[in-house]
Amino acid sequence: MCLFAQGLFIMSESYRQGCTDGGRRRDLIEQLRQGTRLLPPIRKGIDYSLNTDDSGRHRLSVIIPAQNEETTIGRVIQEAAQLHPLEIIVIVNGSNDRTEAIACKLGAATIVFEEQLGTDVGRAIGAYAATGDCLLFVDGDFHMPWKELVPFAEAVLNDCDVAVNKLDHHLGMRAPWNSVTSLKVALNITLGRGDLDNASLVQVPFAMNKRALEVMPWHSLICPPKAYALGLLGGLRIKPVHKVEVDRMNRYRPQKHARAGLDQSLAAMQIIGDHFEAMYAMNGRERMEEKE
Repeated sequence: MCLFAQGLFIMSESYRQGCTDGGRRRDLIEQLRQGTRLLPPIRKGIDYSLNTDDSGRHRLSVIIPAQNEETTIGRVIQEAAQLHPLEIIVIVNGSNDRTEAIACKLGAATIVFEEQLGTDVGRAIGAYAATGDCLLFVDGDFHMPWKELVPFAEAVLNDCDVAVNKLDHHLGMRAPWNSVTSLKVALNITLGRGDLDNASLVQVPFAMNKRALEVMPWHSLICPPKAYALGLLGGLRIKPVHKVEVDRMNRYRPQKHARAGLDQSLAAMQIIGDHFEAMYAMNGRERMEEKE
């Protein structure tokens, strides 16, 4: 599994069928994997679990990528802190505002990149740096009440390896399904888990335990559908645990979400490409197993 995951990481863009890649710094991730590049210095944050009943039991790392999120990052951290995590890690990248300063003031650990990392790369960096037994992923551009996050953290402590957002009600709301929803369902069917409907790692919040990271390594998280496929193929218990309507919370970004005469938005094209990449990865695994 380890060699398989490593081999699939270096993926030619041709397998994405011309879809966008969200500006992902795959080169940076590969350098970290190979040990030819080090992380920027990590500013240590506080242990939010001290002096609580959760201390020593709930070793949770909360991971928050952020790029110019000074208007929202404070509330995101404040809500996450109510979970009494071991640490909150904010991966600040390509920012020229007060995101880092606000995160530091509220006690979060920070990893700062001057350059933009691209979609999902901050999550992978956070997983690489995290020291907790369980990891919870949220975004920096909108906040979710802390009570909405509890089911995800609790599930990976007690009930499953990966807890994902439960959005199956969308299947009855959108007819016909759009391309992204259709691909999520198709991926689960192809993996033999049609019962998971449109479950996915594409949407936050989601959480995982350390066993999950052994099967879908930190660097695979830059392509959520591929990491998800690795997890199911590797026998992880993946479960949709709670509904959080993130579509209504997520900030609208015209450069990503507007179609501007295109059949699909750039954001949708990136997610479609991610599913192509995941399916190619699955096919690669099948060929390797046939040779063994």
